[in-house]
Amino acid sequence: MERLALAPHQSDVAIILRHAEREEIPAGTFGEEVPLNTRGVTTAEKLGSVLARRGPVSISSSPVWRCVQTAGAILRGGSQTKGTTLDWRLGAPGPFVVNAEASGELFLQVGILDIVRRQLTGTAPPPGMRDTAEGIELLLGLIANDLGQLGRLGIHVTHDSILAVLVAWLYGVPIEATIWPDYLDGLLLWQSEERLNLSWRGLPQATYPIGC
Repeated sequence: MERLALAPHQSDVAIILRHAEREEIPAGTFGEEVPLNTRGVTTAEKLGSVLARRGPVSISSSPVWRCVQTAGAILRGGSQTKGTTLDWRLGAPGPFVVNAEASGELFLQVGILDIVRRQLTGTAPPPGMRDTAEGIELLLGLIANDLGQLGRLGIHVTHDSILAVLVAWLYGVPIEATIWPDYLDGLLLWQSEERLNLSWRGLPQATYPIGC
């Protein structure tokens, strides 16, 4: 909420949010059906209650169940009546995956952090994945293209691997220079003239040129 207060009240703000705390993912799997745990549900509801102080929110979510649960808990906590819009660009497969079978095998072999490093090096994308710049453009097309000056708040629930790449790319820093997304960590975006304002925990407020 402290970072949200940095945005002018009349500005639309997008929060790209990692889902709430989940149960453990079994080794060797992607755990797409793994749900939130009790703490995850409770903290997402509390977040929804706090965010509602700014006004009504709209929510889009990855179709993966723990993200859908997070979105529902935020709406419930804020006594919001709107539903959740599911969008593949937030996960399943997400903005970077074009061949889930090829990329999934690599994820299990080397782990998320190594994949993210490869995505940010500027070399050829990992097997089964699209060019990172193209993926960022897809994601910003969902999140940032509709930012205006109406005072709206949009929540977009996604996964740590997607959010980590987005933060490092927009800030132009290696993944080691950021804080890896924790549960319910969020990147805040709002527009000023021809730039996006960025606010991420552990990094100074920054801007990113729109259309880049």
